[in-house]
Amino acid sequence: MKYYLSLGSNINAEENIAFAIEELNKILSNVIISSTHKTKAEGFEGDDFLNLVLAGDSDLEFNSLNQKLKNIENASGRKRNVPKFSARTLDVDIVLQIDEDEIVFESDEIRKYSFVSKPLKEII
Repeated sequence: MKYYLSLGSNINAEENIAFAIEELNKILSNVIISSTHKTKAEGFEGDDFLNLVLAGDSDLEFNSLNQKLKNIENASGRKRNVPKFSARTLDVDIVLQIDEDEIVFESDEIRKYSFVSKPLKEII
């Protein structure tokens, strides 16, 4: 299966994005990475975010991969007891899952946010 993941950070962003890419290379194969986009914080006042989309292949099912992504977020120091729109060390979300050219999952974040759709278009 091919997964497309949205990565974002606005706390030690370069360091946390590099950490995420390193960890994702351990669990995905044939990794492709978009360019990095700098975007304003949305829904709150805060430092700009660095965002990108990373694609890779995995035999993991959606929920298993998603749990691994949460573990990577936690390892970066991600706090979960904060408002939805707030600064974060790392956010890694599955935005698209494709199995043999068939879309299995498509996040509404692709249509909602240009910081997801623009880098996704670069690598899809």
